[in-house]
Amino acid sequence: MNLKTYSTYCFFLLLLLPYTIYAQNTSCPPNLDFEQGNLSNWEFYVGGCCPTNTTTNSGPIAGRHTLMSGTGVDLYGGFPVVAPGGGNYSLKLGNSATGAEAERARYYVRVPANQNNVYTLLYSYAVVFQNPGHAPNEQPRFEVTVFDSATGIPAPCNEYTFVSSTGLPGFQRGSAGVLYKPWATASIDLSAMAGRTVAIDFTSGDCSLGGHFGYAYIDVTCNFFQTHTLYCPDNPTYTLSAPPGFETYEWRDASLQTVLGTNRDLTIATPTTTTMFAVILEPYPGFGCPDTIFTTFSITSMSILHTPDTALCIGSSFQLASGTNSTSYPFTYAWTPATTLSCSNCDSPIANPTVTTKYYVTITDKDGCTATDSVIVRVDERVFAEIVMPDTVCAFDSVTIINNKINPVNADYIWNLHDDYGTIISGLGNDTIVGIWPSPGMKVVKVRAINGLCTAVDSDYIYINEKPIANFEGDKDVCVGTPWQVRPYQQNAQYYWTIDGQSITDTEYRDMYTLTWNTTGEKLVNLKLINEPGCIGIKEEYIGVHEFPVAEIIPINADNLCKGKEYELSAAEGYRYEYSWSPPQYFSNNQSSFVAGRAEKEEYIYLDVRNQWHCISRDSFFVDGGLCCDIFMPDAFSPNNDGRNDSYWSPDIDRVQLVHLMIVNRRGQVVYNTKSAIAWDGTYKGQPAGHDTYNYFIRYVCDGEEREKKGTLILLR
Repeated sequence: MNLKTYSTYCFFLLLLLPYTIYAQNTSCPPNLDFEQGNLSNWEFYVGGCCPTNTTTNSGPIAGRHTLMSGTGVDLYGGFPVVAPGGGNYSLKLGNSATGAEAERARYYVRVPANQNNVYTLLYSYAVVFQNPGHAPNEQPRFEVTVFDSATGIPAPCNEYTFVSSTGLPGFQRGSAGVLYKPWATASIDLSAMAGRTVAIDFTSGDCSLGGHFGYAYIDVTCNFFQTHTLYCPDNPTYTLSAPPGFETYEWRDASLQTVLGTNRDLTIATPTTTTMFAVILEPYPGFGCPDTIFTTFSITSMSILHTPDTALCIGSSFQLASGTNSTSYPFTYAWTPATTLSCSNCDSPIANPTVTTKYYVTITDKDGCTATDSVIVRVDERVFAEIVMPDTVCAFDSVTIINNKINPVNADYIWNLHDDYGTIISGLGNDTIVGIWPSPGMKVVKVRAINGLCTAVDSDYIYINEKPIANFEGDKDVCVGTPWQVRPYQQNAQYYWTIDGQSITDTEYRDMYTLTWNTTGEKLVNLKLINEPGCIGIKEEYIGVHEFPVAEIIPINADNLCKGKEYELSAAEGYRYEYSWSPPQYFSNNQSSFVAGRAEKEEYIYLDVRNQWHCISRDSFFVDGGLCCDIFMPDAFSPNNDGRNDSYWSPDIDRVQLVHLMIVNRRGQVVYNTKSAIAWDGTYKGQPAGHDTYNYFIRYVCDGEEREKKGTLILLR
């Protein structure tokens, strides 16, 4: 790292210019030069000093990161706040307030990945310091740092620091005892950073004791060290110019072997072929490394940039303009024919031709190079506009509108109906259009006829009568034989109904009609309204008349039902049928086409079937829930004292006479044996019986006859 330290009370102004070897033109990074008139693409930080510690990414703060413009000069150094020869803006970094503050501005520059030779960063600067006489580490300062933004690796000759002290080379004394350095230029070689993004930091800092301030102006431009071009080979000499602000210059040939001059400007004999020159730049001490940049001299043909061929309407005028690719100012101009021009020797004469005319311009630059080119000004025929259309029309009805004047065949037309919410439905761009308006009232129609630069306009009014809204509400589908209600919208008009299979002769408004169709199919309902101005509104809609669904209960395993017996019922299925069984509490899913239940009492089961058009049919099934001698024995129980199924017993035992109940395990051991109505609590010999499958044997008397039943049960733990 090359760290150079200098000093004083800090004010500085910088001009940053990226250059590449062979003077290749480089596009300016966005807003590097502040010429967007804002601080976008830059990052701003604040902190304290000293040393400077600006870690707070604050964004631009007014009074500390301030965009400057205009022709003002610095209070202490007397130089402009915007760099001479630069752009229109600069950045003021810091202020004249004290308090050990520090400010930083950062910009990221991408070094081209294919840059194999020299890629040099040039910046011009002016620096001013106040010298309070503190220890060096407490003094105001100015720092420039350049490093790889991804790795933090510094660029060669990347860090420069001015610390306030006496004896700084190149400084002058300004007002109020302030030292300042006039404009100078330095460089940083970034050739080792090819393919990387480097961060460029400019930092100012007050003294650490808080009693002395420092601030800066940064003025960045995109004036690249470009190829020098002569636009004709006649001149015997040509002058090359290097970037301003370095302490010394040394011009050499491309091989760097021959010294050609030591001034900023080098006058050479005009080369006959493209030639490369080098200039060795020595910055002022402390800001940058010596560097060598190259420029190329070439000869090219001079060309003219002019107003493209154009047109005007007869009787009008047009201002011509011309320019050239030459950069050798000043230029002289010669226009012909001069009779219809306001001047023949200016860069932008006003033309007033009465017929199509071809104008010629010859431009001569300072070096005596000349170029000639031409521009054609076409004179267009006049056009006329006159609207013809009806005085009135109904809303939503189309109307033909005509421009009733004869115009050139290539004339174009711009119509305007949309200011009054009209719409052009055909004829756009023609002399005849068809338009509509959705809302009533007085409307204006405008037309502009155009032939090149000739135009004519006209406007006229048309009254739009309100159209009755023919509309009605009613279900789109209805069941055959079921009343259908239609409710028309109320309008100030006569009502005329045409309905398939029905008849409504009433022409006055009624809020509702009720109709019934006894046949299925699509029925057309047509309503036409006619109001007093004769405007017609029509609505047509088809109503679907549909059959009822089939509701049929099909018993499955439902013979000889009695109390406690389970049964199954099925419904006849149909396309998009919906089912509803009742009473719903008897079924786990009463919306299925199949249900199962248990007879509890004598009652009817009902099935409602609804099709996709909401037509509903019903069927019923009688359940005989009387007593029967079969008893229900549960197949499981869980004696865990949760209040649910804690003991094993038949819910039907009360309607029979128990003779004997015995429960045995898999090994044939009797775990429960009773002849009285006492449920098994799941214990064996006073201990909980295990989780297992058991066999039960029960005998009971029903209707005077002794009966027997056996089966298995599961004890759950």
